[in-house]
Amino acid sequence: MKQDKTIGTLLLIYTGVSFFIFTTFGKVGTLFMVPSISTQAYLDQWPSFTIGNLIIQQPSSSIIILILSILTISLGIHYFISKKSRFAYWLGINFIFWGIGAFLAGLSYQAFGYYLKCTGLTQCLFTDWVELLYMTVTVISINAILMAYASLMKSYKLSLLLKKIALVSVATFTIFQGIGMLIPVQFMLSYEGMLLFLSPNLIIFIVLSIKHRKETLHKQMLILWIVFIFINLAYFVALFAGQGTLIYNATGFWFNENDTLHVLLIFWMIAWWVRIPPILHKEKLI
Repeated sequence: MKQDKTIGTLLLIYTGVSFFIFTTFGKVGTLFMVPSISTQAYLDQWPSFTIGNLIIQQPSSSIIILILSILTISLGIHYFISKKSRFAYWLGINFIFWGIGAFLAGLSYQAFGYYLKCTGLTQCLFTDWVELLYMTVTVISINAILMAYASLMKSYKLSLLLKKIALVSVATFTIFQGIGMLIPVQFMLSYEGMLLFLSPNLIIFIVLSIKHRKETLHKQMLILWIVFIFINLAYFVALFAGQGTLIYNATGFWFNENDTLHVLLIFWMIAWWVRIPPILHKEKLI
């Protein structure tokens, strides 16, 4: 466990330094939204709330993701403070980083997107450093889950392999994202690109839980991962349907594809809080 923590700390330092270098020398500032959108048009496309000179975009969406981030960080702390098993420890790390990522996403995609992408420009940027940091933090959190799975494996070789995959995944994403900043390439810096990069992790989670589905813990986690897939499918359905504009034009209430994702994730996080801890207590893993 101590060795895992040391390697994890070194990996975080590597990731932080690499992120700083890539954002400093990258060309993200030359990557604009396609189709191009002016700063005023960016503001006009959704509701905003003004306090003095401060413009907060999508206030309702910002509140939803703030709730998600607080809930997720609290869930992580709940697992982390138990300190009775490696599984609970790594789940705690996962949800803490996931919650931080959600908070960063709320700053960029919702509340302060105008300041981060459009201030001082005639047309708005595709992404910004807060958004990119959110993706990096999210990749770290998902690979912490892989570390949690590794702690459950009875085979030392399989456990070690999963740990290596987790470490390589984080290190590789840093390079993947960095190349996207330097060239720059929009897809490599997008939410969709991050999902594609993390898809092997999700496949590993599902395969491992299917293989050990006779165990109550793995059976419950398998259900959660299947639900997670449908949650992301719901996001893309809402995105391509133009849900936000449709609802806003019809009712005057703003609820877009991001809100769909975040509300469903709130219930998903509650499921991790309600369904998993009793099993961990029974199996003395928390």
